[in-house]
Amino acid sequence: MSGIVSGGHCLPCGQWCAETVVVAVVEVNSGPGRLVRACLPHAREYAAYPLAPAWLRDDLAALEGE
Repeated sequence: MSGIVSGGHCLPCGQWCAETVVVAVVEVNSGPGRLVRACLPHAREYAAYPLAPAWLRDDLAALEGE
């Protein structure tokens, strides 16, 4: 995906964050899908789950390397 994206609401904590991380992509049959965003601490939590997408772990690893 793309790592840190523009500001938005963190889904788990509901707070507005200046920088968020995409943690999921919701695809639908008709109409636009959407991105699920989280603050960096919650994104790290999501990445620790066994079923987390590999791209999320890759994005966070790239951010940690910066």
